[in-house]
Amino acid sequence: MGILIDLDQNLINSQAAEQFRRKKQWTEVYKMIPQLCPYPGISELLQELKTNDVPICIVTSSPRPYCEKVVKYWAWQVDATVCYHDTTNHKPHPEPIQKGLRSLGLEPKNAIAIGDAAKDTQAARAAGVLSIGTFWGSLEKDLLEASKPDIVCLTVKDLREILLLKYRLIR
Repeated sequence: MGILIDLDQNLINSQAAEQFRRKKQWTEVYKMIPQLCPYPGISELLQELKTNDVPICIVTSSPRPYCEKVVKYWAWQVDATVCYHDTTNHKPHPEPIQKGLRSLGLEPKNAIAIGDAAKDTQAARAAGVLSIGTFWGSLEKDLLEASKPDIVCLTVKDLREILLLKYRLIR
């Protein structure tokens, strides 16, 4: 079983940089990366997954240089990334999820897609992947709920428990 996980508002709180992100002022966004903190428990969860040999792919609508800088800054160990310019179609289209599956060498039935937005749920569903909707950083909780993810997690602790108890990804 592998993990396909969204970056912004899911792994890190990037809301402080949103004004620069919208204007595509990436140099300003890069300067803010130290302030864009992981949600409590995220770094530990990613480390636990890696310790248990769970493949992880970040699937984000953000550009690759930004994603790589965030991953490097927080010293996360991930197996792959799928970023905005890596696909022709973007979430909610399934192409980014499908590319993530290929990069990890997984079939849809052997993956879990985790995201904070309705487009994450829609992309996962269209790709045939189980979806987990995360509410801790979501800026569109009503839309996320309406997208009917397979599983809902209100906190990072909830996500860890689902991965531990239901899917036995963490020992």
